[in-house]
Amino acid sequence: MIKLEHVHKTFANKPAVTDVSFEVLPGTLLVLLGTSGSGKTTTLRMINRLIEPSSGQITVNGKLIQDQSAEDLRRGIGYVLQNNGLFPHYTVAENIAVVPRLLQWDEARIRERTVTLMKKLHLPPEEYSEVYPAQLSGGQQQRVGLARALAADPPVLLMDEPFGALDPVTRASVRKEFMALDELENKTIIMVTHDVQEAFEMGTRIGLMDEGRLQQTGAPEELLFAPANNFVANFFRDQRLSLELKTLTLNDIKPYLPPAAGSDNYQPHVLPGTTSCWDALEQTMHTEGVLSVDFRTEVFTMDSRSLMTALQVYKQTAANGSTTKSF
Repeated sequence: MIKLEHVHKTFANKPAVTDVSFEVLPGTLLVLLGTSGSGKTTTLRMINRLIEPSSGQITVNGKLIQDQSAEDLRRGIGYVLQNNGLFPHYTVAENIAVVPRLLQWDEARIRERTVTLMKKLHLPPEEYSEVYPAQLSGGQQQRVGLARALAADPPVLLMDEPFGALDPVTRASVRKEFMALDELENKTIIMVTHDVQEAFEMGTRIGLMDEGRLQQTGAPEELLFAPANNFVANFFRDQRLSLELKTLTLNDIKPYLPPAAGSDNYQPHVLPGTTSCWDALEQTMHTEGVLSVDFRTEVFTMDSRSLMTALQVYKQTAANGSTTKSF
């Protein structure tokens, strides 16, 4: 668990972070989102004492960070950088083994852990163990950086623009592999990004920052449908429709489907209610405009028009604070 209470940071009497408070529980991935200079990276770096806070309290797993040496604190925290930070004179296997060796694991355990992580991140050990970082692609280097951060199975993981240096295709691939890792279960994760789509795809919760202040913290749908202020509402304006479609599932909009959408006519293409509205809309392009949705107790047929109508009604009821989904 990570908890920040009224944390401030000033540089040369200029505030960089002002009165930031939030809590991140195990099993949660909090994304700190904002433009350059919003204070998100400074906030992240204060947690592992790469930057010392000017005031306020930060606790990691129930212990004040100031009550621990920086070295001991960091050994319990995985840290992933945008440019991976790999040691160029170490092989892939040696890079991954850095923290376990500092913790004095025995060599057999280190080898087993290294091989396991390399396989999970699609780096065949027999091919890449003895390779040096300069011989790897950008995506492969970032996979090694992720493996190194996870090697000692730390309870806390901090990620600073971890996919920012990758091209869009590689970025999407590495991000997908990362999110599929069972290693992430019960970890407390904070990630910094300026990529709105990435924040909504990865974050359990999102903290939107501006000018050093936390404007709102909540689930992705909270920031979209229950913004705390005009800044939050306007921040997502240009991408709002795609974010809404990707954030909501068919289960969410079911109460707002028009009556004509209900039918006993079972179509051959059946989607579960957990399907995102975005994926469902794409599916209508391949099913002559009509698809079936299995809501477990009943099956609906719907098309793109009924889906978009339900989305609009959902938004109206959310604005009135009366959706069936609690924020």
